[in-house]
Amino acid sequence: MGLVTVWSYLAVALLAVTLVVLPRVRPDLLDRPAELVDRMMREPAARVVVVVFWWWLGWHFLAGVTLA
Repeated sequence: MGLVTVWSYLAVALLAVTLVVLPRVRPDLLDRPAELVDRMMREPAARVVVVVFWWWLGWHFLAGVTLA
């Protein structure tokens, strides 16, 4: 079971590195991550989703430890 978890994290890390490196190597194939975020943040609904996501992340990983 632990080996599956390790391989899953490695696959996610490899995908993240690929999504950062690929636009620099082949700019015609994929936009850079900063351009994708800029395009996404033009929409007000996306801004709300990002704020709620950061709130949820902070509440579960930061506030939970201090309130326990």
